[in-house]
Amino acid sequence: MTDLMVIRTANGNIYPANDSVFRIAAVTTGGYKLTHFTVPGTAVASNANPAAAGAGDELGYIGKSGRFVAITEPAT
Repeated sequence: MTDLMVIRTANGNIYPANDSVFRIAAVTTGGYKLTHFTVPGTAVASNANPAAAGAGDELGYIGKSGRFVAITEPAT
């Protein structure tokens, strides 16, 4: 079984990262934060920016135990 990269929104919805448009950025205190996120199926033009990530949204993966494991700090 392989890990699945996902984006978990603050309200608990989980979307597959490979179908989403998102950006992450380095945080000055170390680590990374999700800055932009567009729900899968929503068109984003090639020269356009995805929508700003909602406060609390995180990039992570579903581990072998079936639990979400965050890779980034929550968006602010």
